[in-house]
Amino acid sequence: MRSVIVDAGFLIGLFDEKDPLHVRCREFLRDYRGRFLCTEAVLVETFLLLSQNQQLRCLEWLADATGAGLLQVDRAAIDFGGLEKLMRKYADQPMDYADASVVLLATRAGVKEILTADQRDFEVYRLGAKTRFIDVLRQRD
Repeated sequence: MRSVIVDAGFLIGLFDEKDPLHVRCREFLRDYRGRFLCTEAVLVETFLLLSQNQQLRCLEWLADATGAGLLQVDRAAIDFGGLEKLMRKYADQPMDYADASVVLLATRAGVKEILTADQRDFEVYRLGAKTRFIDVLRQRD
């Protein structure tokens, strides 16, 4: 089954009707047939930036997607050393904790497609030595 990494920007765009990516996120969700992968750090970042009503809609979607086997939240032990190494490597960006968790998840899962609003950052981040992320929302332009 095809998998795509979910960053907070996608979830925010999906549930915040005023977000510039809202329509694009809804269209992607309508057409996508596959599994979503994300980290708990992404979920925390998402909920910090959504209103309570938006959070409730997001929770409903997350529950439905998880129940249908279409969402997998990374439950691996936190690799603090790996997170620190990445955040130091990309300190000039600067890379935050949620982004570092996404890069580690993508590397472990072997998935390079990502749903993100952070185009600038994820153009720079690498999986391994040279592999670039594929920004799925940007490809829809």
